[in-house]
Amino acid sequence: MDTLSSFRHILVIEDQKARRIIALEESTYTVGRESNNDIVIYERVVSRHHATLVRIKPTPRLDHYSYRIIDGDLEGNRSTNGLLINGKLNESHNLKHGDVVIFGPKAKASYYIISTALEIDLFNPLDPQQLTEDKIVETMINEDNSKSTLISEEDLQERNRDDLVRLASFPELSPNPIVEIDFAGNLTYLNPAASIKFSTIEEEKLKHPVLAGLLSEVQNIQGNLLLREVPVDSEIFEQYVHYLSDHQVIRSYLFDVTARKQAEKKLKYRAFYDTLTDLPNRTYFDEKLEIALIKAKQENHLMGVLFLDLDCFKNINDTLGHGFGDQLLKNFAKRLNSCVRNNDLVSRWGGDEFTLLLPQIHSPEDTVNLAQRILDELKQPFEISGHQLYVKTSIGIAIYPQDGTDAETLLKNADAALYRAKERGRNHYRFYSSTMTSKASLLLKLENLLYQALEEEAFCLNYQPQLKLKGNKISGMEALLRWYHPELGHVSPVKLIPLAEKTDLIVPLSLWVLKTACQQNKTWQKAGLPAVPIAVNLSAKQFQQPNLVEMVSQVLEETGLDPHLLDLEITETAIMQNLDFSQEALQKLRALGVQISLDDFGTGYSSLSYLQKFPVTTLKIDQSFIQTLQDKPQNTAIVSAIIALGKSFDLRVVAEGVETLQQLEFLQRLNCEEIQGFWFSRPLKPEDATEFLSQI
Repeated sequence: MDTLSSFRHILVIEDQKARRIIALEESTYTVGRESNNDIVIYERVVSRHHATLVRIKPTPRLDHYSYRIIDGDLEGNRSTNGLLINGKLNESHNLKHGDVVIFGPKAKASYYIISTALEIDLFNPLDPQQLTEDKIVETMINEDNSKSTLISEEDLQERNRDDLVRLASFPELSPNPIVEIDFAGNLTYLNPAASIKFSTIEEEKLKHPVLAGLLSEVQNIQGNLLLREVPVDSEIFEQYVHYLSDHQVIRSYLFDVTARKQAEKKLKYRAFYDTLTDLPNRTYFDEKLEIALIKAKQENHLMGVLFLDLDCFKNINDTLGHGFGDQLLKNFAKRLNSCVRNNDLVSRWGGDEFTLLLPQIHSPEDTVNLAQRILDELKQPFEISGHQLYVKTSIGIAIYPQDGTDAETLLKNADAALYRAKERGRNHYRFYSSTMTSKASLLLKLENLLYQALEEEAFCLNYQPQLKLKGNKISGMEALLRWYHPELGHVSPVKLIPLAEKTDLIVPLSLWVLKTACQQNKTWQKAGLPAVPIAVNLSAKQFQQPNLVEMVSQVLEETGLDPHLLDLEITETAIMQNLDFSQEALQKLRALGVQISLDDFGTGYSSLSYLQKFPVTTLKIDQSFIQTLQDKPQNTAIVSAIIALGKSFDLRVVAEGVETLQQLEFLQRLNCEEIQGFWFSRPLKPEDATEFLSQI
């Protein structure tokens, strides 16, 4: 069959002036607003040379030609507003039956491949040769002063409405396959979409998946609808089959649901399996644990739950990188799986935590044997990217029914046993005991929660404005870390920061805070808001990192923030830990252009010598002095001295913790120029801080 002559390609154009049907026969068409285009689109936002249509020759996979639409002209000049094809922007696209191309708000084109046997009046109302003398015409002058003769919209609608209604109703124009056979099994109809999609159906006939089994249901389903899923090669179709006994035909409407089925499969997999290790996840484990408990109660046998994690995994991640850590988790999961029996279940609980379910055991000794197998298996090093790595694990064990008769209790007690194992030196197992109290375990649990929060980016930043009293202008915004946990609620920074420092998580956490604050400042600037410095606190441990300056420089480069708009706040105590390192680091940071604030000034050494030695730009008076200004005269003297000291060294001085009007007035009498505190503004969520800045 000569496919070039069996099908034809049409565009149904709709714009401000007309709807018309255009047969595509040439190898190339130019499309745009200018009148010298092959296809003119009447819409102001359409570019002069908006797109090009190029005919594509048949290929081994596609036995008929089609057209490709390209944004702009063939010389590489792009259109202004692009091509929106089936709801997505494209630079180019191979057109398929039923595709819709949007050129502008009031201009679109629909592409169809139809049989040449189909009689369609290809009337183009914008072609002057097709206009009769008695038609009302008007002249439109384009921006380039060229003229196009058009019939009026009212006259146009009257003339081609019938054609468009007929065109829309043709099954040939459906982008979905339609197939029809008679009750004898003869193929009576294929629309173009079916011919294109099922190229072998005429040869295979009733053996083709789309037709297989339809005749056997004739007697059972006459007059009714059969719905089934049909795989055809690598694709899946939903097939709606109508048994029309009056006409003795079976008509099928098919819809390609391959993408949906793949998405459903992927979602189902993600719902029950961990994508990194391919182990069952927490949800799957919970379901199997509930089932195992029911069976254990019915049959009155023991079962075991084990909780384990990798010792010092965080250090591996920090030193060798997350990619290395991920590979280690995958290899660890494989070894773990090799240690259990066929009916046992290993799952990844989250992070570096794993759970094991032994649905039936004869005695607690069975869990000991498994735990020992795991510890022995880990005596062999892991080989990853040229590294030999010895990994250890801690294991907590809970037994049903003595350690709990429900899933939640068993898991909680196995978890408590795990952390007791860690307290006792790691790399061994512990059974749960009712004497295990939770203070030390809670600290370790908090450590794990903190690690998970960092991994899942569960932290957020609030921003507290700083006010310059002269002129009431915003002089800066301080980024303040916040953490809300579903079980723990709002975790106070007073507890959060020391915990992070204790667990060494303060370094990656500080990096996250720095990057997030810089990105937020850049976002405000892009939104046209005033450019104000963003202050970020550095912990003592973060400040003492050898790569501190490189890290700050990299963050500034990645976020695009001007260095002078970053203010790093460092405590006196952090600086005094290593004076030589501090002096060098601060000088390098100042060379980058970064501002340096001494936080909580007055509570530490407050030495004049290191004010001369260290290139700081701001002194922040600790809030403990501000809150007792009126009650303790000595504090008034200290605050007055700090303000005078700042002016002598030409430094900014910011009073923290200003909460009352009396405190503000007192500071003004002491000639303090900048404040920060609840009196002016509480720390604000990002969206509230944005609104705040937009009003100044």
